[in-house]
This record gives sequence, structure tokens and C-alpha cells, in this order.
Amino acid sequence: MKVNSLQNANINNNIRNNKNAAQMRHNIVRNFNNSTPSFTGGIDPASCMVDFWAAIARGGLAASFTVQDMFGTNFPRTFAALDRNKDLTGRNNYKAAVEVAIREFTTGPSMFVVPALVLAAASRFSGEANKVPTDNIASFSDVMKNTVSRLSENEFKNIDFKTIDASEAKNACQIIKKAFYKDTFENIFKQYNAAGNGKVNIDEYVDLMMQIENPDIPKRNFFQSMFKKKVLVLGKEVDSKDEILSRLCSKFAEDKKVNTADWGNFLKTKVTDKGKEFHIGDIATDMKNFTDDFVKNYVAAQRKGAANVSGKFIENFKDMRIGSRFITNVLMVVATGLFMSIIPKLYTRNKTNPETDAIYAQVNQQRKGAVNEDK
Repeated sequence: MKVNSLQNANINNNIRNNKNAAQMRHNIVRNFNNSTPSFTGGIDPASCMVDFWAAIARGGLAASFTVQDMFGTNFPRTFAALDRNKDLTGRNNYKAAVEVAIREFTTGPSMFVVPALVLAAASRFSGEANKVPTDNIASFSDVMKNTVSRLSENEFKNIDFKTIDASEAKNACQIIKKAFYKDTFENIFKQYNAAGNGKVNIDEYVDLMMQIENPDIPKRNFFQSMFKKKVLVLGKEVDSKDEILSRLCSKFAEDKKVNTADWGNFLKTKVTDKGKEFHIGDIATDMKNFTDDFVKNYVAAQRKGAANVSGKFIENFKDMRIGSRFITNVLMVVATGLFMSIIPKLYTRNKTNPETDAIYAQVNQQRKGAVNEDK
């Protein structure tokens, strides 16, 4: 037996007795909404702030830090400098504000811009694998040994790389990439006893990875990514590389959740059991950078007929890229420190400190007055 409150019973009776119950329910909802006061004039400030910071978060660590640094320190300190000693002079201190603005707006962004420039230069000079952390370089190299060994016994068994042309070499690079992506994701899901049992479709991950590195797939710029704007190609909206990467991350989180018993961060994993844990999005990006660098050098070495290229090449490649990445890290720290030491020369635009000029002027005036009184 179900017991309803008196109010619910009356409402139900009214609806049953009304010939147009649907219209009555519509009127109730409309009247309720109309009776709710709006204090925002149609704009919800809380919702706008949530959307704003969500957009900043999508811009990555550099965007989040820079925006928070600007609103938390840069603008407040600049406005404070503008008001410095106004009680003594009666006017804004524009000289102090300019110096503080140059100092604050140069220091924060440079901590990301300078290392990024060093990393980009090193990657252009030494290879894309320089963008990959040393832990992942080692893990990827271990996986690649098995990939190359299997390909040598199957797809590449009867291929003479010294006789292939550029088009065939490019095709060989794609074969290595697909095989490596498959081996890597199988290796990842083996940690959760999910590889090879039909629970996870590894081929879908391979397909998504090949889409991400497809040169015909467009990239979104910084602001398009922040504010979730679609990329237009010939007037049509298409998925960008970061949107495809986002789908890969979502798929991974679902598959990991299904195949793990414990709760945790479903977007983090290891490439190998002994490896370090990374975000799956970072691993996917590192995989692309690693394979771009590796396959180009590996196939080139094969075409030149280098001796024992399959045996020693991967180990040498791993050692060289780990070493260059370590040197790059040192250079990023040194370059950032050197730039920080130059910043005082950039913002020191006056011979004296404009924040204390008015105070010293007042002290000097008082001293002159005291001397005159003594006379």
C-alpha cells in the first residue's frame, strides 16, 4: 500500500480531472520558472567563471599558471605601484607602474617560453625524441626491440631495404609505427590482464594514433583549444588532432576502469611494469614523437646497409636520445636562469627607484628645512 501526502493527492486529483493534463503541467512549470526571481539579467556569473577557468585548464599548465599569475600577482602589483606615494605627490606613479609591469609580465611567462624554445631547438637539431622524457625513451626502446624483431621475421623478411625507393621507405615507416603502437598498447593492457582476451580492442587505439599523426588532420591553435572551437576545412567542421587524442584518452579510461578492480586515476598508466606512470595523453604524444624520430633514422640506416642495424641500432638510439634529453634539460634550466638574470636590466628604466623617489625627496626637503632653521 502506497501512502501519498495530502498535497500530492490534491495535485493528482486536479490533473486527473482536467481535460488537458499536459497543458496543465506545462503551465505549472512555466509559472514556477516565471516566479523565480533573476538577479543576473540572463547571465549567470558563477557559470561564466566556471566556463572561463575550464577554458584556461584546457590550455594546459602554461596557460593556467600564466593566467593565475597575472590575476594573482601581475595586475595587483602593477596597480599597487601606480598608487605608490600618491599620498605624497598627489598623482599616479606611472614610472613605477611601468617598471613593475615589465618585471612581472616578463618573469612568469619566461619560465615556460624559454624552456619551450630550447626544447624546440634541440628537437629540431637532434630529433623529435628529445621531447620525450627519459623514462619513456627507455620503455619505448624496450618495446621497439620486440616490434622490429617480429617485423624482421615477417613483413620485412624478404625486403632488401637497399633497393627500395622513397615511397616504399615511407610505407615501411608506417608499418613500423602501426606495429609499435599495437605492441605498446598490448603491453600497457597486459598489466591489467586485459590484452588478448577480447575485452580491449587494441586496433581502435592504433587507428586513433594513426589519425593523430596524419598530416591531413588539422591542429587547433591555442585559443581554439581553450574555448573548444571546431576547426573548419572547406567550410565544414572536422575533428582536430587534440579532439582525437581526447577520444583516445576517454576510451582508455573506460577500458582501464572495466579491467581494474580498484579505484584510482584511470588516465594514468605505465608503458612497462618497471616504467614510470604517466598520463595516457602524454604517453600517446610521446609515442608519436619517439616513432617519428626512430623510424626515420632506422629505415635510413637500413637503406644504407649498416651492419647489424637491427641489433645495435635500437640500443644506440636509446642511449643517444636519453643523453641528448638530459643535456636538453640542463640547457633549459641554464637558459631560464640566464634570462632571469637579464630581466632586471629590462625593467630598470630609471637611474633612481621611482617607488622611493618621493620619499627621498620628502626627506631631503625636511633636511633642508632643518638646516635653514639652524641658521
